[in-house]
Amino acid sequence: MAIGELRDTQPADSAELIADLRQELDDTNRGLIALHTELEAAQRAASRLAAIVTSSDDAMICVDPAPTHLVQTWNPGAQRLFGHTEQQIVGQPAGVLLPGGAMDALHAAVAEIRAGGRAEPHETRWRRSDGTEVDVAVTVSAMSGADGTLIGFSTVARDITAQLAAQAELAAARAEREVQGDRDRIARDMHDLVIQRLFGGALTLESTLGLLADRPQVHKRVRRVRDDLDDTIRVIRSMIYALREQKQDRDGKGLRSRLVATTERATEALGFAPALRMTGLLDTDVSTEFADQLLAVLGEALSNVARHAHATAVDVSAEVTAADLCLRVSDNGRGIDPAVTRRSGLANLRSRAEELGGTFTLVANQPAGTVLEWIVPLSGSHS
Repeated sequence: MAIGELRDTQPADSAELIADLRQELDDTNRGLIALHTELEAAQRAASRLAAIVTSSDDAMICVDPAPTHLVQTWNPGAQRLFGHTEQQIVGQPAGVLLPGGAMDALHAAVAEIRAGGRAEPHETRWRRSDGTEVDVAVTVSAMSGADGTLIGFSTVARDITAQLAAQAELAAARAEREVQGDRDRIARDMHDLVIQRLFGGALTLESTLGLLADRPQVHKRVRRVRDDLDDTIRVIRSMIYALREQKQDRDGKGLRSRLVATTERATEALGFAPALRMTGLLDTDVSTEFADQLLAVLGEALSNVARHAHATAVDVSAEVTAADLCLRVSDNGRGIDPAVTRRSGLANLRSRAEELGGTFTLVANQPAGTVLEWIVPLSGSHS
């Protein structure tokens, strides 16, 4: 090739070389931009993961794969739950946190992971820095490096104290319902079977007594057996009433509970708490109709005291006897004003008593105040 021809080819080769270099530079720039984008995404993901670990209320702990399982990482949730700071616990064996049974559970989870790749969550108790123990639900997962090598285990421990307490409360409520069901059944069987048979036996003995008038010794023995049966019937009835009264008190629907609630509601209007005394089987011997009337009378009486009496003390007595239901409300206020002739509220109380065949009285208290008595017969009121 002549010198002239060589000179002609040099510019062309240089231009081609420059174009190739420019293309390589562009490809490199695009690669760097893509790598930078990937690095930013990875950093954002790492930041989000770190934020989750930092803000979680669960204890998130990493331990190494060695049998002692040295603690490698420790998040704020772990410090809040177990009390140790990161400086105190990192590098320590997991046994510092795990009592014997909990350590056995961790070893079992690790064995499951090594055998099958995963472990089922388990519940156990871990030890706090002050020596107390806390109930936790634990999840253990394997941690692998970039080459797939096992580098440790991630352990998440969640405080389940409140959950277990709720479960215990639910179990107690179920047990209480079962006990109450047994009590209801026992009370029903005692009433329907035992008392009826005893009563029938007592009636048979009663009819036999007339045939034994000429045999005083036998007559005396049979009468004693009959009396024993009557006593037994009374005892069983008392047991039945007690069982039913306990149920109504627990349900908050018994007359005793309603009397307490009515007097408590009057405390604010009166400026003090009335004294309340309850006597007899109010929850079992008083029908719903009579109980409602009694509570209405008590509410009206306490309202009258709050509005008119200017009293500093009120005594409420509710009593049920074999024949009557009695309510007595006494105060130490200024008494009945003789100038007041229209007493619609008191008329209502009297009407309530008379409709049930009872009586209503309002007299002066000594040395001051008023005594209200409302008494109705219980005939036909048993439930």
